Amino acid sequence: MAQTELGSWFTRMMLRKGRLALDKTQREIAEEVCYSTDTYRAYEAGRATPPAKTIKGLAGACGLSDETAQYMVQVALSRKNGEALEADQRFNAMFIALAEQHYGFFFKFDALMIPGILQLQEYHYIVARQAEPGSDEWVDNGWDFKDGRQQTIATRVDRPEMQFLIGEAALLHLRQISEELYRDQMAHLHRWARKTGVKIRILPGPVLAQRSNFDIFMEGSSKLAGPPFAYTEVLDSSWLIDDPTRIASYDEVRKMLWKKAIRIEVYHDDDRRFRLA
Repeated sequence: MAQTELGSWFTRMMLRKGRLALDKTQREIAEEVCYSTDTYRAYEAGRATPPAKTIKGLAGACGLSDETAQYMVQVALSRKNGEALEADQRFNAMFIALAEQHYGFFFKFDALMIPGILQLQEYHYIVARQAEPGSDEWVDNGWDFKDGRQQTIATRVDRPEMQFLIGEAALLHLRQISEELYRDQMAHLHRWARKTGVKIRILPGPVLAQRSNFDIFMEGSSKLAGPPFAYTEVLDSSWLIDDPTRIASYDEVRKMLWKKAIRIEVYHDDDRRFRLA
């Protein structure tokens, strides 16, 4: 569930992203849809939300897909009615990818899998595919989406602060599947950990199911970030949570788990692996 302010941020940032990809000015987009430059500028700045009936024209002028335009229409209608946006997992995935481009701080925790933006291609096709079986096309599209997110983050010049918490179970499972892939993936994680602003820790021991998979996004020093939010998902649903009280609750769990975890630079799993075997 994405609240209306988060949805509004999604709309204005998608307009901006599409316009810049086309190398067009705000004035050029405004003229194409017969709006004043000030009106269109207000849409991108978040001072106003475009009416639902104008969204498709704006999205088309900015080169956005029909799928993205439809989500933007849902956002506009929800904001008009003062309702939270009921969104599917695809929308939330697009939202997370956009947030990774613009938020100044984000934290990602997965107790059982390597987070998507840290995965090697081989990990995606072997391990992630076992966890989420699908057609070849579905798996290929999934990798293209992850690869695009990885490249976008790698090219950010503002160096966001990124914290990744990985459950030790994910590493033990990977090692059981392939010792070679385990070594390659661990080397990849170490390379990431050497990047500016990136911290990776490994969490030993069991984790309650309700605490085993969530993200937190904060503005940090980014001027383009939207409101703070937490993200979590279950089998058939996912949620973007912008309630301050609930975000604070997730952040307390983050701090507690982070203190228990081991920096990847000093992590060695041989003793634990044999103890758990």
